[in-house]
Amino acid sequence: MDLTQLRLVALGHSSAGKSSYLAAMYTRLAAGRKGFRLVASDTALAGRLSTSGKLLARGIYPPPSSRRTELSAGLEFGRRTVLGFDWTDYRGGALTGSAADDPETAQLLERLTHADAVVVFADTQRLATDPEAQDEVRRTVVLLHRAVDEQPTPLPVVLVYTKADLVTDPADWARARAAAAPLEELLVSGGRVRGTAVAVSCGTSTRGVAVPVLWCLSTLLTHRADEVARSLGTTKALIKDLRKEANGIDSMVSWFKGVESAAKRLKYWEGVAREEKAELAGLGRPARRLARLLDSEQRGTVPPADAPARSAAR
Repeated sequence: MDLTQLRLVALGHSSAGKSSYLAAMYTRLAAGRKGFRLVASDTALAGRLSTSGKLLARGIYPPPSSRRTELSAGLEFGRRTVLGFDWTDYRGGALTGSAADDPETAQLLERLTHADAVVVFADTQRLATDPEAQDEVRRTVVLLHRAVDEQPTPLPVVLVYTKADLVTDPADWARARAAAAPLEELLVSGGRVRGTAVAVSCGTSTRGVAVPVLWCLSTLLTHRADEVARSLGTTKALIKDLRKEANGIDSMVSWFKGVESAAKRLKYWEGVAREEKAELAGLGRPARRLARLLDSEQRGTVPPADAPARSAAR
């Protein structure tokens, strides 16, 4: 995993709300939240997203887009960028096309196999009322399984129920979650996927827009901090052993045999330990603070009912 530039892939069919979400999410996080701030590398795109975000707050929604959107941004903590990420979302047709016939579908499949996290958008209203939505969910699950099979570590996946404020009837929510059951089951299956589901609203009643991105970044940052901590533990154990070997006799024998002495190896690994300690020190506090920010942003965003209502699908 590249710490400086993570790859986030967004999936969702046309009109699922990806464009509105991206504008609302960027507007909220660019303003700063508890010491964290999102900064886009493309200032023109940042301006467009901020303008769209302000219009959303007045109830003016962007039209559905068939174009792929790419956002390269850094998450700053204080004055330091702790994580960078590339966000790419794909038009709905890329999910149903053939890799042999559609270059964008082929590119999507390639991106998924190298993704560091995936965000799946599902229109809650459509899930509750359109039988075809369930077929789209199955196609998305197939794509995710293909991506997961190529991953060396568990893949963070967030299912975003969009337009959640427009669905107020519990029966509609039951139908929506029953339609999305294959995805939700993948999220809680454990093993190859590390997932969660979030109910999101964009517009005059914005809710939960920061959660999907923060969840992915927090999961990946915590994983990286744990990875460095484990590596540092291994390095310290190696240094302890090398200190026992590093003496005058070892240096003389090593010189005679023409091999590197324990003292030289000790010096090298002590340098590695210093670098790992510095990296861990730079990761630990942001990881803890980001987890707390995520917890506060996540309140009130759990989809109604604790589990998909299977009975509603029967």
